[in-house]
Amino acid sequence: MSRKTKSGAAMFDIRTARDFLDKLEADFADYQKEPASARLALNCAITAFHLHEWVWGDWLKKGHATCKALKIKEKKDFLRWIDTACVWFPTIQELTNGAKHFGHPKSFDSHRASSAPFLFDNAEAALDEGNSDDPRPFVTGEEYLLIDFGPDAAEYRWQPASRLFNAVVRFWRQFFAQYAPPEQRQDLGDW
Repeated sequence: MSRKTKSGAAMFDIRTARDFLDKLEADFADYQKEPASARLALNCAITAFHLHEWVWGDWLKKGHATCKALKIKEKKDFLRWIDTACVWFPTIQELTNGAKHFGHPKSFDSHRASSAPFLFDNAEAALDEGNSDDPRPFVTGEEYLLIDFGPDAAEYRWQPASRLFNAVVRFWRQFFAQYAPPEQRQDLGDW
């Protein structure tokens, strides 16, 4: 018989939203070791997206002061708030839904690459890695996963998946540090 938390949720040894945050951090650490792994990238995206459900169910729906501060009343309001507070979260949601429902994301394409075409302010980009017929980069070296938001995204067109995951993991850590109950804030420290 499994041990349950107050809320009744228990997935093996993941019992609280903080446990699920720990899972996200572990998924991201695994992905960083293999940045060309679609499997590890999707694990990270799925966990990052579904953390909002754990937060809501574990403590936020009962956290009247936090809900008031965030101006939310329902889980759908919380999700809208996250979409505004974390610019990359809608992309994470599209990756999650695409993985779960055999669908292609509507707002971006994804690629395996060794470097992005040259773009200012993109440390991962390299000079002359694209070609005139197809803007996707050549695959010539150590690979990683790349999100293409299309030409309308200008300098934000090509984003390494690791950059998006890093931003979303940091968002969740900051959210926990600021809003989580004290027992779920312990050991957040620098990361």
